[in-house]
Amino acid sequence: MSNRSQQETREQSQLIFQNGLVLLQQGKLEEADKHFLLAHQLDENNVDALNLLGIRSYQKQHYSTALDFLNRANRLAPDSAQTLSNLGLVHHALLEYAEALQFFNLAIQCDSNIPETHNNRGNALKGLGKNDEANKAYESALALRPNYAEALSNQGILLLEMGKTDKAIAILENAIQANPHFAIAYNNLGNAFTQIEHYDDAFQCFERALQINPHYLDACLNFGNSLKKYKQYEAAIDCYQHALKINSGNAKTFYLLGEIYYDIGDGDLAKTYYAKSLELDTADIETHIALTIAQIPKVAKSEKELSHSRGTFTQQLEFVRTIPQQKIDPSLLQKLIARHPFYLAYQDEDNKPLLSQFGAICAGLARPLQDRLDAKQSVSIQVNSKIQVGIISSFICSHPVWHAITKGWVNQLNPDQFELHIFNTNGIEDEETQLAKSRAASYSNCGTDVLAAAQIIANQNLDVVLYPEIGMDTVSKALACLRLAPLQVVSWGHPETTGIPTIDAFLSAELLEPDDAHSLYSEEIIKLPNLGTYVEYQNVVAQSPNLESLGIDPSLPILLCAGSPSKYMPSHDFIFIEIAKKLGQCQFIFFNFEANLTSILKERLQLAFANAQLDANQFLRFIPFLKKEEFHGLMQKADLYLDTIGFSGFNTALQAIACDLPVVTIEGARMRGRLASAILHRIGLEDMVCRSVGDYIHLVVELIQNPELLNSYRDKIAQPKVLLLNDLEPITALEDFLIQQTRK
Repeated sequence: MSNRSQQETREQSQLIFQNGLVLLQQGKLEEADKHFLLAHQLDENNVDALNLLGIRSYQKQHYSTALDFLNRANRLAPDSAQTLSNLGLVHHALLEYAEALQFFNLAIQCDSNIPETHNNRGNALKGLGKNDEANKAYESALALRPNYAEALSNQGILLLEMGKTDKAIAILENAIQANPHFAIAYNNLGNAFTQIEHYDDAFQCFERALQINPHYLDACLNFGNSLKKYKQYEAAIDCYQHALKINSGNAKTFYLLGEIYYDIGDGDLAKTYYAKSLELDTADIETHIALTIAQIPKVAKSEKELSHSRGTFTQQLEFVRTIPQQKIDPSLLQKLIARHPFYLAYQDEDNKPLLSQFGAICAGLARPLQDRLDAKQSVSIQVNSKIQVGIISSFICSHPVWHAITKGWVNQLNPDQFELHIFNTNGIEDEETQLAKSRAASYSNCGTDVLAAAQIIANQNLDVVLYPEIGMDTVSKALACLRLAPLQVVSWGHPETTGIPTIDAFLSAELLEPDDAHSLYSEEIIKLPNLGTYVEYQNVVAQSPNLESLGIDPSLPILLCAGSPSKYMPSHDFIFIEIAKKLGQCQFIFFNFEANLTSILKERLQLAFANAQLDANQFLRFIPFLKKEEFHGLMQKADLYLDTIGFSGFNTALQAIACDLPVVTIEGARMRGRLASAILHRIGLEDMVCRSVGDYIHLVVELIQNPELLNSYRDKIAQPKVLLLNDLEPITALEDFLIQQTRK
């Protein structure tokens, strides 16, 4: 072909390309794509056509094709900032953040005045967990274009994940001011308001985002998530159902429906929606893990459901364990390792084998996050230096875990030997938080970004990390899957082995454990003296509740049943029936926890009473939660506190003893079933500790029918209950353990 013909072909190619651009601007995407392809076929060296073909393939998520076009463009024009930036976008979509960063850096070397490149570079740095550098990149973009709404929005998301909520909200509001029709910024601002529980503001943001773009799927889903967090479950479900109208083939929507149904205790519907999600995305590890956890009911409807659930959990767990390794976005990894089969603990079985398998899966998923942490050089402990102790918890506030476990550590560990560093993973702060701050060498509110929190903790170069509990707080659970200190220890705020290989020791107590306790833990078990904890006296001025307004008859026996619905097993329902039959008249006082979970327990008990030809309404009372002062007032009026069997209560039993209310319990086979019995053993009231269900029923009936005997136990409680408070023996033993382990 002559030079003139080649020139004409190139010109024709460029003309067709320009026509394609016009069609693209008009939203005629398929026609535009045909023009770009024809332009490329006429002139394979048309860099502009290659670039557009690459970016259109990227937009259609055809990433390998996109890379092919863009790499060819890059070879033809290696100094094109646009091509390099486009290559960065594709690698970012493939979760190849290091490669993406490399291309964005090269693009900036070619032309440093393109704000989009700096913005995209910030996204790559965020993906690598380099949050401070990412923030600087967004600042560079904004220096070039101060009203760059997308960069402002991305910076707001980053600050939100770093726990800087106030700054995040201000910047997201600036993004909206820069572009009042920017639906993404409204969506992100709605998420920020949800995080700080400003729900009305959040709802308005999501509504505005959907007004701007009625087909904005993420805004619809996040609206549902916000409603769910606000416990408006029916409205949240409506949001998710509306999302299906926007896109009926979106796997995430079905996943979120599974999540909300599991949250409200409907395991069957949860499993149905998870399965639908997996039909659309068979390899989604997040849904596989959620489906595994959903096998365990929060509140069992029957013994059959409970026994069946354990088998299906085991099968699903084995399936998840064999899923091939895949590249997973770090933000998703953080969510995955935060998951925990929490309600497995309520089954009175040896859960160590199952939890160890689940823990191994989480630890494996956590390895890429571990590799991202900037390593600090280990400093050898000098003979006279203080041991650096980190406490990681979301309950650095007035909470049962704080009062039972953490507060004793904070107040009583010898400050001459131990330097405390406290890491709050939730953000809730109150007077107890101020106390913690005053006792610690450092206090950090880490936010909810797991990798950022992990780096903050790792930077302290700690000798030991103490977790008051693992399982109740998702961020703490995720952090526990990482190695943040040479020695990592958990206590019994959630009274069950973690199964996580990165947790070295479990702090329990002599009175809490059976003889074969070591076989029940994946960690080394440390039995501290007595109850294993230092509990301070809480001065609660009791207030008498209005019993009649609660539906309680003060003339009839009041049997307090204060456990959460999950603690009451179907196999124990007959206990209440037998007591009711033998006493003729009595009142079992339960509390309204989560409405849906309480309703499952209530319906199950009502059915059991009906099958026994008893009127459940004559015996069962479900009352609202009371203020602490009123709860103590109710305890003072109650006749007995009936401890839950298999998963005992510690704080509630302590409060009962403080109110001189006799406690009836069974000493379980595992620590979580021995919390109340340990308290009774400690104060010498072994007579209240039963060995069997039959003994439990007999003792309750005997005490109610014999007021003198019941009052004698009230008297027996009054004096020795001081033994439960301010016990320094466990603290001294803990100090010895920490010194011994960290000096090795």
